[in-house]
Amino acid sequence: MARAKVARKSTAIDMTAMCDVAFLLLTFFILSAKTKVPDPVKAEVPAATVDLIKIPETDFAIITVGQGKAFFYY
Repeated sequence: MARAKVARKSTAIDMTAMCDVAFLLLTFFILSAKTKVPDPVKAEVPAATVDLIKIPETDFAIITVGQGKAFFYY
């Protein structure tokens, strides 16, 4: 006697609920995460190597050099 063939049904799974949960978790983790604050970089400023010379208010000269010209102010 021959066996009767059972018709196979397609195995379709509804993924709507899983997608909803995945997007809810993704949204939760994005909104609850704290942003990373970059560490401040310490800048080392070199000390002055030249003693400051005070410019006199009178009796000094200024020389300005330009294109082929020089100006002397006294």
